[in-house]
Amino acid sequence: MTIDTLNRNFYERQNIVAEYTFSEDTSLWSEEKVIFEQYQQHIQDKSVLDIGCGGGRTSVALKKFTTNYTGIDFSAKMIASCQEKHPDLQFFHCDASDMSQFASDSFDFAIFSFNGIDCMSHQKRIKTLQEIYRVIKPGGIFAFSSHNLDDRKIVTGFDRYDLKSPKSIYRNIRNIISYFKVQKYQVFSDTYQILSDPLAGFGHLTYYIKIKDQVQQLEALGFTEIKILNGEAQFIAADELDQDSHWFHYVCQKPA
Repeated sequence: MTIDTLNRNFYERQNIVAEYTFSEDTSLWSEEKVIFEQYQQHIQDKSVLDIGCGGGRTSVALKKFTTNYTGIDFSAKMIASCQEKHPDLQFFHCDASDMSQFASDSFDFAIFSFNGIDCMSHQKRIKTLQEIYRVIKPGGIFAFSSHNLDDRKIVTGFDRYDLKSPKSIYRNIRNIISYFKVQKYQVFSDTYQILSDPLAGFGHLTYYIKIKDQVQQLEALGFTEIKILNGEAQFIAADELDQDSHWFHYVCQKPA
C-alpha cells in the first residue's frame, strides 16, 4: 500500500465524508481571506478551479466571487455530496494528477486548500503541480497550503503536547496504534518527508516540506512570483525560519 491508496481509502470512508460534508463550518481560514483579498482581480468574475473541494467549504466562499466555478475531488462520495448541497455549481470527480478533461490554459485562478496536496506521494505531487500549471492560464494564480517540515511540534505518534484533558490518554493510545499501522509507509528524503499524522486522520500519511524546498519545487516547474503566508496570515520571506507554523500557504503565478 502507498500513501496514495491509503489516503484515498480514508477520504472515501462514510464517516469522514459525513464529517466533511455535513459540517456547518464554511468559514475561510485567515490565510485564505488574505489571499482572496490580495488576488481578488484573478478571482472576481473569473474562471476558478477548486481542487480537493472536499465537503464544499471553499465552494461557499468562491461562488460569491464568480459563477464560473469548477470543483474537483478524488473522492467520488465527496463530490456526490457537493453536487447535492450546491446544485448551482459545477463539480467533477477527478484526480488532480490527471486533469485531461480540462483543456490547457482554462482557469484564471486555482486553489488546493486544507493541505490537500499533502495527501499524495512525491511523484504524484509533482505530476499534480504539472497539471495545475498546464490548466491555468498564462498570468493565472495558484494558491495552496502545505505542512511545514521545520515545525517544532510535528506529532507522529505520542503527543506530548496533548496531556491536559482526561480524553488525552485515549487519544494518545489511538494515535500510537495508528502510527504503528502506517509507520512502514513513511518516507524520509533530503527535501521532504511523508510522516504518520494521526491527529489529522487516525493513521493519515502527510507530506512535509521546508519553505526553501517548496519554493525550489515550484520554480523548477515554471511558477514565478512565489509568496508565502505563515500561520498568522503574514507574508514572510522564503529564507525565513519559522518553527511555529504548522503549515504555510503559497501563492504563485504562471508567467504571462
